[in-house]
Amino acid sequence: MLLRTALECHKRIGEYRKDLYKLAKNKGLTDTSTIDLSKQLDKEITMLQKMMQEVRSIPY
Repeated sequence: MLLRTALECHKRIGEYRKDLYKLAKNKGLTDTSTIDLSKQLDKEITMLQKMMQEVRSIPY
């Protein structure tokens, strides 16, 4: 379950990065839609980092 969620999150991060690159290129770095997408990307990255930390804390 956790692995599937992490993989889905990783996939969304890749999609957000591509979209963010295109958006920043077309609208600029200070456009509100670029900033909003950047914030969403940050949330996804943070969520993935928390999942990774949770996995690391599981005893063998």
